[in-house]
Amino acid sequence: MTAFVLNLCIVIFELIGTATQLAQQGAAAFQFYTLDSNILALAASVCYLVYVCRHRSKNRCEDSPSIPDWVHLLKYLSTCCLTVTFVVVITVLAPAAGVGGYQKMLFSGTMLFHHFLCPILSLISYIFFEGKMDNGRRTESAKKDIMIAVLPTFIYAVIALILNIMKIMNGPYPFLHVYEQTVMVSVFWFVGILLGAALFAALIRFLRQKLHGGSVE
Repeated sequence: MTAFVLNLCIVIFELIGTATQLAQQGAAAFQFYTLDSNILALAASVCYLVYVCRHRSKNRCEDSPSIPDWVHLLKYLSTCCLTVTFVVVITVLAPAAGVGGYQKMLFSGTMLFHHFLCPILSLISYIFFEGKMDNGRRTESAKKDIMIAVLPTFIYAVIALILNIMKIMNGPYPFLHVYEQTVMVSVFWFVGILLGAALFAALIRFLRQKLHGGSVE
């Protein structure tokens, strides 16, 4: 029940934040990893809720919802991406914003939903509550799952770098300003963020398995 409520909150917050950002910025909003990762989280939570509701409508045992492996994987994927968003905000974007940067980046406008509430709720739900509902059908111990979790970040980084090099897109993040920094700095950011994404994915997997059982490879 707790996971259901948390995912319902995520869906509501995502709809508010996404609708507001698209109304303000239009199609340009999709250049932000933040929006892209939050839309992925919205889709994952919607899928999760649909299957929980289907389970309850069939009067199955409440602690054994029939949720497909691909939904668990999608939840894992989206949680990892939102964690990347949150960590980049608190370690890079908020400090770079100067005085009041944390207040602005975490609690103002759509950023309250996309930078703070949804990432935190997603982590709490996936690690602490959703693990009780997979019945051991799937664990995220396979190393390929970490690679899958990093894939969206990798795809975004490659596309964003290419568009910045071609001067089609400017940023939107400071570490994507390839003409304002050396090639080595760009490489450092690219590799560093991907390694960070892999680390977060491994840590999330480890914590979930420690709490709910299963092997940790």
